[in-house]
Amino acid sequence: MHAAPTVPSAATFARGFRDALPICAGYFAVGFTVAVAAVVHGHPVWSPILMSLTHVSGTSQGAIAGRVDFTAGPLAGLGEVGLLCIALNLRYVLLALALAQKLGPGIGFGRRLLLAYGVTDENVALAVSRPFPPTFRYLAGLMLSSWLGWNAGTVLGAYGAAWLPADRLAPLGIALYAMFVAIVVPAARASRPMLLCVLLAAALNAGLAFLPAAIRPPESAAMLVAGTAAAALCAFLFPDKDSRP
Repeated sequence: MHAAPTVPSAATFARGFRDALPICAGYFAVGFTVAVAAVVHGHPVWSPILMSLTHVSGTSQGAIAGRVDFTAGPLAGLGEVGLLCIALNLRYVLLALALAQKLGPGIGFGRRLLLAYGVTDENVALAVSRPFPPTFRYLAGLMLSSWLGWNAGTVLGAYGAAWLPADRLAPLGIALYAMFVAIVVPAARASRPMLLCVLLAAALNAGLAFLPAAIRPPESAAMLVAGTAAAALCAFLFPDKDSRP
């Protein structure tokens, strides 16, 4: 019977906080970009700040920033955006499962729920790459560091965009689209199936725009349908052989 792995003293709150400082810096830039885009698209200053305080997801917050039209009422398009966010964030289920298998001993159900709040691609990648089982203190420091970067960027972006004159603010609206390009292009260049998935989703989304107005889905719904269909087809055509039993 194997002994439980020893958790070194380095697996502390301060160590986790320091290790995540590069993530903190990256999240600051993304949070700033999303907040600016939200204000450009008519959101009040409190909207992106509230989003960042309650969850950390650049893809879903970016979708909300560009889709929810506050000039038509605060709840306009909220159902479509909710479905879009669910589809974009399904990967967090798998990320949480991967992290759960690496956790150190003594992390109960309640603490796991708290840690689930900070599950992001970068946080999980850093945590599972450590040479020791991540403790609750280590993960709390890591996730707080990245969360602070995200929210600091959001606050500065939201208030900065609100104070800038309209002629200076308008060009910043493209920052959101640049963020998505920065996310998609490296993955598409590294993987041919990913490139095919991106191109297929773009083609399907463009094709839906040419449907008759009576049956044409709203823009957010069209994006959701096109992305889900392309991902499902590519997953069938190009299964991950390493994940097979």
